[in-house]
Amino acid sequence: MNRIANRDDQASRRLYSVYQPQLFAYVRYRVWSDMSAEEITMDSLFIAFGKPAAYNGLSEFSTWLCGIANNRIRQWRRDMATELETEELTAAIADKHGNLDWNVLTGIEQDEATQAILLCIDKLPASQREAIYRTAVEEEGLAEASRDMEVPEGTLKSRLFHARQRIRDCLARAFGPDYLGGNRG
Repeated sequence: MNRIANRDDQASRRLYSVYQPQLFAYVRYRVWSDMSAEEITMDSLFIAFGKPAAYNGLSEFSTWLCGIANNRIRQWRRDMATELETEELTAAIADKHGNLDWNVLTGIEQDEATQAILLCIDKLPASQREAIYRTAVEEEGLAEASRDMEVPEGTLKSRLFHARQRIRDCLARAFGPDYLGGNRG
């Protein structure tokens, strides 16, 4: 870190080559977009290399980098939440799709819902996000997913229940309570 503080490009390149893949994997697990994960990773490294004196050696360097990345992820989530304004999203998709006939409007609604669902999933706690990923994306059965996650099947069911509830609540906040057909209690 002292060499980086003295603007040693070779030391910066070496640290980058060692820590960038690990940090990217850490960030990518927590955000749904490769492009966003790459941006957060680069921002985190830029911050670390810009203030090397901030690293005090009380933790592993990788832990310190992950702490910086966590702060950037929280900022990214706040930014994404403010971007999830339905009218702005609809306008952007309408620009992308051109003529707004009923088929295109259906496509716009689906694109909008997909983006909102992905954002809502990204906001889930890691254990619930993994449960949703394994069962919905990877299409693993409950027994297989619980074995892979090393949790009892009942725990997995509980995580899925709470994850689905959080996703419903998130979508209701984004689109209004009538979006999902009213209160499902």
